[in-house]
Amino acid sequence: MTQKQIRASAFEDLQVGAKLKGFRRAKSLSLSELSKLTGVSEATLSRVENEQTPVSAHNLYILSQALGVDITAFFGDQASPIRNGVRSISRKADRVPVETARYLSNVLCTDLANKKMHPAVNVVEKRSVAEAGGLASHPGEEFLYVLSGKLVLHTDFYAPLLLEEGDSIYFDGMMAHAYIAGGDEPARILVVITVDAKFSPPA
Repeated sequence: MTQKQIRASAFEDLQVGAKLKGFRRAKSLSLSELSKLTGVSEATLSRVENEQTPVSAHNLYILSQALGVDITAFFGDQASPIRNGVRSISRKADRVPVETARYLSNVLCTDLANKKMHPAVNVVEKRSVAEAGGLASHPGEEFLYVLSGKLVLHTDFYAPLLLEEGDSIYFDGMMAHAYIAGGDEPARILVVITVDAKFSPPA
Protein backbone atom coordinates (compact mmCIF):
# COMPACT_ATOMS: atom_id res chain seq x y z
CA MET A 1 0.00 0.00 0.00
CA THR A 2 1.38 3.41 -0.96
CA GLN A 3 1.74 6.32 1.46
CA LYS A 4 -1.14 8.09 -0.30
CA GLN A 5 -3.36 5.00 0.06
CA ILE A 6 -2.45 4.75 3.74
CA ARG A 7 -3.49 8.40 4.22
CA ALA A 8 -6.75 7.87 2.36
CA SER A 9 -7.48 4.78 4.41
CA ALA A 10 -6.83 6.64 7.65
CA PHE A 11 -9.16 9.42 6.56
CA GLU A 12 -11.90 6.93 5.68
CA ASP A 13 -11.44 5.10 8.98
CA LEU A 14 -12.40 8.31 10.78
CA GLN A 15 -15.68 8.37 8.81
CA VAL A 16 -15.66 12.16 8.71
CA GLY A 17 -18.24 12.10 5.91
CA ALA A 18 -20.62 9.84 7.81
CA LYS A 19 -20.28 12.00 10.91
CA LEU A 20 -20.94 15.15 8.90
CA LYS A 21 -24.08 13.58 7.43
CA GLY A 22 -25.24 12.52 10.89
CA PHE A 23 -24.71 15.97 12.40
CA ARG A 24 -26.46 17.61 9.43
CA ARG A 25 -29.48 15.32 9.67
CA ALA A 26 -29.66 15.81 13.43
CA LYS A 27 -30.12 19.52 12.69
CA SER A 28 -32.73 18.67 10.02
CA LEU A 29 -30.68 20.51 7.41
CA SER A 30 -30.55 19.66 3.72
CA LEU A 31 -27.27 19.86 1.84
CA SER A 32 -28.55 23.04 0.20
CA GLU A 33 -29.43 24.63 3.55
CA LEU A 34 -26.05 23.73 5.08
CA SER A 35 -24.32 25.11 1.99
CA LYS A 36 -26.14 28.44 2.32
CA LEU A 37 -25.34 28.58 6.04
CA THR A 38 -21.61 27.91 5.69
CA GLY A 39 -20.67 29.06 2.21
CA VAL A 40 -19.29 25.58 1.40
CA SER A 41 -20.67 24.44 -1.96
CA GLU A 42 -23.37 21.78 -2.03
CA ALA A 43 -21.24 19.70 -4.41
CA THR A 44 -18.29 19.78 -2.00
CA LEU A 45 -20.50 18.81 0.94
CA SER A 46 -21.92 15.89 -1.03
CA ARG A 47 -18.46 14.62 -1.98
CA VAL A 48 -17.24 14.90 1.64
CA GLU A 49 -20.29 13.05 2.99
CA ASN A 50 -19.73 10.26 0.48
CA GLU A 51 -16.02 10.02 1.37
CA GLN A 52 -15.07 11.06 -2.18
CA THR A 53 -12.88 13.98 -1.14
CA PRO A 54 -11.13 15.14 2.04
CA VAL A 55 -12.42 18.25 3.75
CA SER A 56 -10.16 21.22 4.40
CA ALA A 57 -9.40 22.14 8.00
CA HIS A 58 -10.91 25.56 7.30
CA ASN A 59 -14.22 24.10 6.10
CA LEU A 60 -14.26 21.56 8.92
CA TYR A 61 -14.06 24.38 11.44
CA ILE A 62 -16.88 26.31 9.75
CA LEU A 63 -19.04 23.18 9.57
CA SER A 64 -18.48 22.37 13.24
CA GLN A 65 -19.56 25.89 14.21
CA ALA A 66 -22.64 25.84 11.99
CA LEU A 67 -23.71 22.40 13.23
CA GLY A 68 -23.13 23.25 16.89
CA VAL A 69 -20.55 20.52 17.52
CA ASP A 70 -16.95 20.67 18.66
CA ILE A 71 -14.44 20.00 15.89
CA THR A 72 -13.15 17.03 17.90
CA ALA A 73 -16.48 15.28 17.23
CA PHE A 74 -15.22 14.57 13.71
CA PHE A 75 -12.13 12.75 15.01
CA GLY A 76 -13.40 10.75 17.99
CA ASP A 77 -16.50 9.67 19.86
CA GLN A 78 -15.37 10.10 23.45
CA ALA A 79 -14.29 13.74 23.68
CA SER A 80 -14.71 15.21 27.17
CA PRO A 81 -15.25 18.88 28.01
CA ILE A 82 -12.54 21.00 29.62
CA ARG A 83 -12.80 20.98 33.41
CA ASN A 84 -10.66 21.92 36.38
CA GLY A 85 -7.43 19.91 36.46
CA VAL A 86 -8.03 18.13 33.16
CA ARG A 87 -5.17 17.21 30.85
CA SER A 88 -4.79 15.49 27.48
CA ILE A 89 -1.77 13.49 26.32
CA SER A 90 -1.17 12.77 22.64
CA ARG A 91 1.25 9.87 22.09
CA LYS A 92 3.12 9.69 18.80
CA ALA A 93 1.94 6.13 18.22
CA ASP A 94 -1.71 7.10 18.67
CA ARG A 95 -1.83 9.88 16.07
CA VAL A 96 -4.10 9.37 13.08
CA PRO A 97 -2.95 11.32 10.00
CA VAL A 98 -5.81 12.99 8.16
CA GLU A 99 -5.19 14.23 4.62
CA THR A 100 -7.17 17.43 4.20
CA ALA A 101 -7.45 19.24 0.90
CA ARG A 102 -4.48 21.45 1.83
CA TYR A 103 -2.06 19.31 3.88
CA LEU A 104 -1.62 16.15 5.94
CA SER A 105 -2.73 16.88 9.51
CA ASN A 106 -2.13 15.12 12.81
CA VAL A 107 -4.75 16.70 15.07
CA LEU A 108 -3.69 16.58 18.72
CA CYS A 109 -5.67 16.23 21.95
CA THR A 110 -8.87 15.13 20.22
CA ASP A 111 -10.17 13.63 23.48
CA LEU A 112 -10.96 17.13 24.76
CA ALA A 113 -13.98 19.05 23.49
CA ASN A 114 -14.64 22.80 23.53
CA LYS A 115 -10.97 23.70 23.75
CA LYS A 116 -9.92 27.34 23.41
CA MET A 117 -6.95 26.21 21.31
CA HIS A 118 -6.68 23.56 18.60
CA PRO A 119 -3.15 22.13 18.18
CA ALA A 120 -2.00 20.05 15.21
CA VAL A 121 1.17 18.89 13.51
CA ASN A 122 0.80 19.38 9.76
CA VAL A 123 2.91 18.13 6.87
CA VAL A 124 2.88 20.55 3.93
CA GLU A 125 3.68 19.22 0.47
CA LYS A 126 1.84 21.62 -1.86
CA ARG A 127 4.13 23.61 -4.15
CA SER A 128 1.90 26.54 -5.12
CA VAL A 129 -1.00 28.57 -3.75
CA ALA A 130 -3.20 27.26 -6.56
CA GLU A 131 -2.33 23.66 -5.69
CA ALA A 132 -3.17 24.39 -2.05
CA GLY A 133 -6.61 25.65 -3.04
CA GLY A 134 -5.92 29.36 -2.69
CA LEU A 135 -5.80 31.53 0.41
CA ALA A 136 -8.20 30.78 3.27
CA SER A 137 -9.02 32.42 6.58
CA HIS A 138 -10.62 31.38 9.87
CA PRO A 139 -11.80 33.07 13.06
CA GLY A 140 -9.26 33.34 15.87
CA GLU A 141 -5.50 33.66 16.00
CA GLU A 142 -2.79 31.28 14.84
CA PHE A 143 0.67 30.31 16.03
CA LEU A 144 2.92 28.40 13.63
CA TYR A 145 6.32 26.82 14.41
CA VAL A 146 8.45 25.07 11.78
CA LEU A 147 9.60 21.70 13.12
CA SER A 148 11.51 20.66 10.00
CA GLY A 149 11.96 21.69 6.38
CA LYS A 150 11.13 25.06 4.88
CA LEU A 151 7.72 26.71 4.65
CA VAL A 152 6.56 29.66 2.58
CA LEU A 153 3.62 31.42 4.21
CA HIS A 154 1.45 33.35 1.75
CA THR A 155 -0.91 35.93 3.27
CA ASP A 156 -2.90 38.99 2.44
CA PHE A 157 -1.10 42.32 3.02
CA TYR A 158 2.44 40.84 3.08
CA ALA A 159 4.95 39.39 0.65
CA PRO A 160 5.44 35.58 0.85
CA LEU A 161 7.45 34.75 3.97
CA LEU A 162 10.08 31.99 4.07
CA LEU A 163 10.22 30.22 7.43
CA GLU A 164 12.90 27.65 8.21
CA GLU A 165 13.34 25.07 10.95
CA GLY A 166 13.04 26.77 14.35
CA ASP A 167 11.26 29.85 12.96
CA SER A 168 7.77 30.78 14.17
CA ILE A 169 5.02 33.30 13.54
CA TYR A 170 1.85 34.44 15.31
CA PHE A 171 -0.84 36.06 13.18
CA ASP A 172 -4.50 36.94 12.77
CA GLY A 173 -6.36 33.93 11.39
CA MET A 174 -8.82 36.17 9.56
CA MET A 175 -5.94 37.30 7.36
CA ALA A 176 -6.26 34.92 4.41
CA HIS A 177 -3.26 32.60 4.21
CA ALA A 178 -1.83 29.41 2.70
CA TYR A 179 1.08 27.09 3.52
CA ILE A 180 3.49 26.11 0.74
CA ALA A 181 6.52 23.81 0.95
CA GLY A 182 9.62 25.94 0.48
CA GLY A 183 12.22 23.25 -0.13
CA ASP A 184 12.74 19.89 -1.79
CA GLU A 185 11.24 18.07 1.19
CA PRO A 186 7.80 18.59 2.80
CA ALA A 187 7.63 21.08 5.67
CA ARG A 188 6.50 19.81 9.07
CA ILE A 189 4.86 22.45 11.24
CA LEU A 190 3.19 22.79 14.63
CA VAL A 191 0.06 24.92 14.38
CA VAL A 192 -2.06 26.16 17.29
CA ILE A 193 -5.31 27.98 16.48
CA THR A 194 -7.41 29.81 19.04
CA VAL A 195 -11.16 29.42 18.84
CA ASP A 196 -13.65 32.21 18.31
CA ALA A 197 -16.82 30.92 19.99
CA LYS A 198 -19.10 33.11 17.89
CA PHE A 199 -20.09 31.77 14.49
CA SER A 200 -21.18 34.21 11.83
CA PRO A 201 -22.56 32.70 8.59
CA PRO A 202 -20.91 34.04 5.41
CA ALA A 203 -22.46 37.21 4.05
